[in-house]
Amino acid sequence: MARYSPLREEARRAWRELRGSELSAGRTAVAVAIGLFIGSQPIFGCHTPLVLLLCLWFRLDAAIAWVAANISNPLFAPALLTAEVQVGAYLRTGSWLRLHEKMSWAQALSEFPEYMFLGAPVVGLALAVVGGGLIFVVVALKRRRSPALQGSAIAPYRLPDSAPPWVHAVERVAARYSPPDAATPAQRTRFHYVRFKLLGDPVARMIADIAGDRPGALGEVLDIGTGAGQLPILLLELGRAERARGFDWDRAKIEDAVRASGAAPGATPPGSPGSPDERPAAPALPTEFWCADAREAELGEADTVLLIDLLHYFRVEEQDAILRRAAAAVRPGGRLLVREADTERGLRSSITLLEERIFTALRFNRGERVRFRPAREIVAQLEQLGFSCETRPAWGKTPFSNVLIVATRAQG
Repeated sequence: MARYSPLREEARRAWRELRGSELSAGRTAVAVAIGLFIGSQPIFGCHTPLVLLLCLWFRLDAAIAWVAANISNPLFAPALLTAEVQVGAYLRTGSWLRLHEKMSWAQALSEFPEYMFLGAPVVGLALAVVGGGLIFVVVALKRRRSPALQGSAIAPYRLPDSAPPWVHAVERVAARYSPPDAATPAQRTRFHYVRFKLLGDPVARMIADIAGDRPGALGEVLDIGTGAGQLPILLLELGRAERARGFDWDRAKIEDAVRASGAAPGATPPGSPGSPDERPAAPALPTEFWCADAREAELGEADTVLLIDLLHYFRVEEQDAILRRAAAAVRPGGRLLVREADTERGLRSSITLLEERIFTALRFNRGERVRFRPAREIVAQLEQLGFSCETRPAWGKTPFSNVLIVATRAQG
């Protein structure tokens, strides 16, 4: 079995996404038509991004469309541009340009761009119709002669068995939010967002391993400000948590968490059958998610309490009150894990503050304000409450100043 390579697998996944969903004659023809139309437009440097955007959105074969878009290569570009200028001139003046006649530079520079941009859509549309129609006929005839090719589709990407258990668990969690082979762009975006969020944020792995890898090592987990619940669901998928509870004041995210923690048809372990209809549903997880404000919610007790990227949305006095309430919810021998940006990390701190303010302004993160503070202040308050604390860098390979404060309560 080949050794697992994250870069190789991400490249394979990306290539599978670029190839679209079905290799039918119609979809192949549309991909060619889109490539020819975009490639014939005088928007050099924008052809590839536009082709990728449209093909990914409609799940067309971006590789075929990109090849077709290269009609504006140096070999064909002179004839293509000439045709566009001529068509534009005819549409503008009612007559063809006589290129053998002398023309001043000023006249050429003022008229040619206008003619070209006027004629390019017409020429592009003609090329798209002719090229797409020709491809449709060729592919349809080929499939008629070869019945085995009819209705063929590209097999969906599947994570190899050689991938680490951590990566498989993240894949299963992401599939709970949206199947990996979902049809709509929004669903596929959601799947990849959850996957990249858990794989790219170093705090997820840190928390999962904080008490070792034995089953139920974290006990019952309470996630204050859980968002869409990805982290507690991941801890359950890994077997590190026995049960998980979480709340957030963003009702839409809580609804996502509730749906994801239930039975998920697409979230399957490695080795499951490939067809979505054949794959068994992943079982519902022992979770409880609800909508509440961290300043007022009933917390109960838990073995592991999480405060991940939450405190800085509140005033300092509110942060202190939330810390006290979270600390009181930790059972004897349990732990409180606080991830915040430390303001005493130089440039890293400035970058983190800018990033948070941007995402809060865009309403991606729903917070009343952004108020970071030195990590030592949080540690000092928790130590006054009887916890022993350790501050660990939690920025990984990112430019941010995040730290993870591990506060442990002594056994009763």
